[in-house]
Amino acid sequence: MSTIYLNPIFEAPSNHRYDTSNYKRIDPILGDNDDFERLCSIAKDLEIKIILDGVFSHTGDDSVYFNRYGNFNEIGAYQSKESKYYSWYQFDQYPNKYKGWWDIDEMPNVSELNDSYLDYMMRDDDSVITNWMKKGAMGWRLDVADELPDEFIKLLKKKIKRLNPDSVLIGEVWEDASNKISYGLRREYFYGEELDSVTNYPLRNIMIDFITNKVNASKVHSSIMNLYENYPRENFYSCLNLIGGHDVARILTIMENKYENVETSIKALKLIIIFQMTFPGVPCIYYGDEAGLRGSTDPHNRKTYPWGNENKEILNFYKEMIKLRNSDDVFVNGDFHSLYITDDIYAFTRSNDKKMVLIAINKSLEQKTCKLPFMEDELVLESMSWIIKEKLSIIRNCQADSGYIPQG
Repeated sequence: MSTIYLNPIFEAPSNHRYDTSNYKRIDPILGDNDDFERLCSIAKDLEIKIILDGVFSHTGDDSVYFNRYGNFNEIGAYQSKESKYYSWYQFDQYPNKYKGWWDIDEMPNVSELNDSYLDYMMRDDDSVITNWMKKGAMGWRLDVADELPDEFIKLLKKKIKRLNPDSVLIGEVWEDASNKISYGLRREYFYGEELDSVTNYPLRNIMIDFITNKVNASKVHSSIMNLYENYPRENFYSCLNLIGGHDVARILTIMENKYENVETSIKALKLIIIFQMTFPGVPCIYYGDEAGLRGSTDPHNRKTYPWGNENKEILNFYKEMIKLRNSDDVFVNGDFHSLYITDDIYAFTRSNDKKMVLIAINKSLEQKTCKLPFMEDELVLESMSWIIKEKLSIIRNCQADSGYIPQG
């Protein structure tokens, strides 16, 4: 493990904390600001980076800034037009009618390019961004990036790179981020001035659809190649490749809803893990998925970690696949080549100037015999050459519900 991405940790009235009360204070139920600084210090000693969740398109109504219920000493925008935060918000009829995130009153929208808001978030010496990065945060995941103006994201990226050139900015984007259009505008995520990475929900969807027999390998190949061709290499290789998350059902639950028994569901889950851990990008494990935690959508997908009751089979398989990924740079930086073999078998290669690794996944419940195609462009590479030299073509029996990783 090299990075911990934390869901919102700032003070908020809810348990999900996407309704921020105070951007400059850790929620007391989690600890305090000093605890965060100690966490970052310990993580640094372990060569682990901490990334925070930035919820910048809206605040909570029960916040220092809006103060709808008078729970804070400062005068909030709801209480007076003279509040220093009044200009952040978009009132239609003061004070009770205002723009809310997806029309939710508890989450009033902010005007992200408002000068006062920009000062507070990133331009002041003690701004939110400066404060937490000086305490040790190494980057930010932008909640609902589609709802943040391009100019805001550009300013934010410049700010964090000035504070730390190695920091990272990740956007929550559910679709192909290269051609995303939101609010009538084509987004500029990958033009070089905005996001380093995005959440790779398109990959998650195609992996799950393939393993649950909603699509065949041909569809997987075409979908992945669309992303591969659309994304700049730097972005494709830095995508946050997630299987689970706080907005979707637990992956084991999805598999169990498809298959009749736990054993088959775990086999199917293992195929997705193989896919995730050997594919270009940054594998991201949602806490508890590695322990076999179950749950449908919110709030059931946000249960506490099952300390002492982990599914050892799943946990050990995750450890095995993480060890494999970390054992060779080919899985991190190696070239990628997508292969379509049969409807039930998808394969791809990772290669560099030292070796080639082929990953073949058979999602069928029946045993399949797959012939891996002759790839002239790759034959010069040592590992693949050895396989080709030995057999000229590769015939391998793929057991039902199996993944095959030959490595030379």
